[in-house]
Amino acid sequence: MRADKAHFDLAAAESIAAALNKKLKPIAETPVDINDPNWMDKMRQVSPLDEAGVRQEAESLLMSLLNAYASVTAKQRTAIRELFRKYSAFSWAATVNQSAETAEGFRLRLLQLSVLTGIEDPRDLSLNLQEILDTAKKAGVAMKPILAEVAELSESPLREILAKMS
Repeated sequence: MRADKAHFDLAAAESIAAALNKKLKPIAETPVDINDPNWMDKMRQVSPLDEAGVRQEAESLLMSLLNAYASVTAKQRTAIRELFRKYSAFSWAATVNQSAETAEGFRLRLLQLSVLTGIEDPRDLSLNLQEILDTAKKAGVAMKPILAEVAELSESPLREILAKMS
């Protein structure tokens, strides 16, 4: 389901993001003991959305934002990117739960990367992009039209990377 330009309410989305961010921030800011040899495993076992009790609301907001991002104006996409920048704990915790093994999962994951361009560390974005591309390719997803769609919506440098692939 794609969002309709006329029905997307950024102010309502921001209000929800602010509330979610408030609940997720203490979890996001919890120090990690990297001297613990099992710290990576411990981090993988914990879901911040479940720990904060906000999974359904966060995933619903994320899908709403990503679908809107794909259908609104460039100015509105900038506002959505700013929302993710402003509410960094929400941005960190909310992830697409669909696999890149499907066309829609691949599309949603690329849209999230597009939103996060300029917010996340470029090295993390590059690694995430490569993982998404590898998964979709192995699954036989028709990638080119989705790459072209998301390239049109993205800012540099992701725009150029995706455009070369499409």
